[in-house]
Amino acid sequence: MHAIRGPLLVAISGGPDSTALLLALHEIGIPISAAHINHHLRGVESDADQVFVRELCERLGVALRIADGSLDPDQIRRHGIEAAARDVRHARLQEIRRETGASHIATGHQKNDQAETILMRLMTGGGLAGLRGIHPVRADGVVRPLLDVSRAEIETFLRQREVVPRIDRSNSDPRFLRNRVRALLTQFEANVIDNLAAIARQARDQWTILEEIVDRFDTGKPSRDETRFKTFPPEPWLRRALLHRHIRRLDPNSRDVSAADLERLASELDSMKRVSVTRNLELLRRRGEWILRRKPEPVDEFEIEIRAGEATYIPEIGTTIRVVPGQARDGSFAPLRINGFELQKDADPRFIIRNRRNGDRFQPLGMRREKKLKDFLIDRKIPSEFRDRIPLVLWRGKIVLLAGVEVSEAFKITGEGEVYEVAIEETHQDQEGVQRQTDRQAAR
Repeated sequence: MHAIRGPLLVAISGGPDSTALLLALHEIGIPISAAHINHHLRGVESDADQVFVRELCERLGVALRIADGSLDPDQIRRHGIEAAARDVRHARLQEIRRETGASHIATGHQKNDQAETILMRLMTGGGLAGLRGIHPVRADGVVRPLLDVSRAEIETFLRQREVVPRIDRSNSDPRFLRNRVRALLTQFEANVIDNLAAIARQARDQWTILEEIVDRFDTGKPSRDETRFKTFPPEPWLRRALLHRHIRRLDPNSRDVSAADLERLASELDSMKRVSVTRNLELLRRRGEWILRRKPEPVDEFEIEIRAGEATYIPEIGTTIRVVPGQARDGSFAPLRINGFELQKDADPRFIIRNRRNGDRFQPLGMRREKKLKDFLIDRKIPSEFRDRIPLVLWRGKIVLLAGVEVSEAFKITGEGEVYEVAIEETHQDQEGVQRQTDRQAAR
């Protein structure tokens, strides 16, 4: 086991591996507490797992925290049930770790798990980075003390202590690749498991050197939802390594990205416009740079009435809109961007805030006639993924302005009517390229 003194938070499901880990750490005398995440995926069997874990911890005198791990159906559809459960489990464990002051989270991954992972990545083409397998110590504080211990040794350890762990029947479901690989490896001698696990150790040692080289050529500018690249090195293997690094950063569940996928992406960089990378990521070239990003979520239609002087939050775009009577000011103040327009006299002005609809027409500032809103957005080079996110402000059925983009010629400020400001506070969504001031936007 790795020399980590604790206190450790042991993630225990009730299965053989995590049960053996808890017992072993307790016998060694390392300070521990335990956490059990109940995903409620197997009904009464999941509840029985929880009872088993509670009784075991009570018998050992180990403090236990139990957390609800119910899964979001949307996350299951996007990532699959295994990935969705893993994400929730790690999030809950990290929360408990912070609350309890544990130094690390210990999980029960063992040598057979490592061998299965290596074989799966050989089958799916994960490249050298994928062959590093399960890491003994992760940057987020997760450790795997049993990676050098085989499943057979764990079973012997439990039998000697007359402990009968819980068995998750879903681990034999052939619909999951890992279960099929696990069944395949049972047909081979123990040295096959040892050899596959050794590949992971060798790959990690070699990757340290390669990582230093990749660092020197990594000019990507990462943010929460994307990485922007001005250049890529000419060497194909470096291109693949850079793409793989940032794909895994943005989409940790992208285990379906194969070596062939990376080779294709790297070879098409100079000619590509937009390509899907994973279910959740895309790569596009725009204005002389490459953008690897999370695919924008489709925006539902929204329509809200608001009076002058009020503010309303629009959850579909994570934005608060405020309409304020008064003289328009030049410039803006973070995080608000100001748009000014003028109305005829109105005792009780009410506005509709909505996103675009088919057939919308708009008279841009400086133009004598209306034009199709779709054509205007194309002319202004507003990216298609942002167009449904732009709040439109309407008064008496007419589009007054495209918030953050353009004011209507019919509602420009002349000093002859009532002036209003629209303040836009972007709560969580970066709309770079959409919410911006332009020379033509300001009132004249």
